[in-house]
Amino acid sequence: MSQQQAQRPSRSLQLSAGVVDAGLSSLATFVAGLVAVNVLEASEIGVYAVFFTAFTLGQVLASNLVFVPAEVVTVSWPQRIRLRALSQTLRLGVGPSLAGVLAIAFAALATAPISTAEVITPLAITGALTTFLWPSQDHVRRLLHIAQRSWASVAVSSAQLVATVGAIAVLNLSDVPGIWIPFGALAVANASSLLTGIALATPWRRPDEPVEPLLLRDLVRSGSGLLAGVGIPAVTKFGAATIIGYIAGTEVLGYAESARVVAHPLLVLGTGLSYVLGPRVMKAAIRVDRAAARRIRFQFALLVTAAAVAYLALVGTDWAGNPMLRLVPGAYEVSWLVAASIGANLLMGLITLVIQEMTAAGRTNQIALISLLSAPFQLAAAATAGVTGAFARPLSWAAGSAVRFAGYAPALNRWYDQPPRDKS
Repeated sequence: MSQQQAQRPSRSLQLSAGVVDAGLSSLATFVAGLVAVNVLEASEIGVYAVFFTAFTLGQVLASNLVFVPAEVVTVSWPQRIRLRALSQTLRLGVGPSLAGVLAIAFAALATAPISTAEVITPLAITGALTTFLWPSQDHVRRLLHIAQRSWASVAVSSAQLVATVGAIAVLNLSDVPGIWIPFGALAVANASSLLTGIALATPWRRPDEPVEPLLLRDLVRSGSGLLAGVGIPAVTKFGAATIIGYIAGTEVLGYAESARVVAHPLLVLGTGLSYVLGPRVMKAAIRVDRAAARRIRFQFALLVTAAAVAYLALVGTDWAGNPMLRLVPGAYEVSWLVAASIGANLLMGLITLVIQEMTAAGRTNQIALISLLSAPFQLAAAATAGVTGAFARPLSWAAGSAVRFAGYAPALNRWYDQPPRDKS
């Protein structure tokens, strides 16, 4: 075995690290969500759900306008210099991260008629801090994976989880009102993981070796289509949650949010696998290697679907052996709501890798167009809340995902119809 082969981590180890990293990071969010659904009233959980969708929306701007396009560029760099991008990307991402906080302001305005200042103000302050910090720490972890330093990324997500639990404990002991805790703990955790990630990446950043300058205008040009493609579904989710809250009430939305918390681990797996399989499928797309892309896509779908079936059997219904029945009892107030949420999350999780593949293929404008076409279906499903109640939320997610899948497949097929490129 050559020295280079000995130093290169095996694919199985990278895959394990990717899943562990995403699992630990999302466990931090999951713990915060558990706190929310256990210490807040059902109506407050509904308002929290609107702010959570706004938080998800706010991340989209910096992630997809700067960070993801930069990651696509670094995939083509030699492995030893990929972490050098951090000194540029973190600086370029500050402005878009600040702009993303506006989503929290929209959430405050949207919930003002159906909630109170005592609920909205803490969520707005802590949600704004978390929304600003999250894209940067998430980018540092992804770049560590791209640089094949996956276990360093695991250390970053471990710091995030420890900080989340510690912040929750301190806030509880300080008798802080519960409404401050979920996003407050996540803000502390994201600051901790960002600092840890920068510290761990520093030894490998090789300041003596020059790298390609990353220009904001180039990243924005590359990421604008991706921003629209990912941002439109995020905006639509925010709109759908608000519609459900207005039509069915915040208490019903609260039950749907509790079910989302239970179903969330499935998205964790999809995210973790995409951290490791994403760079591989992007390389396949860049090389126009249909066979390799299809193989990676199939592996991803098989793993996520198998996990969904197993998780559905464990937590899909309120049977005696279900551990979530005790942790998140509100999720089972509506029968089969958790099962429906798991099914919807399966569809959303499968899209993760396809978007990375489309991005590497330069099809971001098509991502945007297809996302725009899916929005009316998603909002229409949410508008059925008067009849379907809490099921309107997973129905909305599933409707949007199905339309996007229907559009992405032919777009990728057309890309792979061209001759393969140099695989060197």
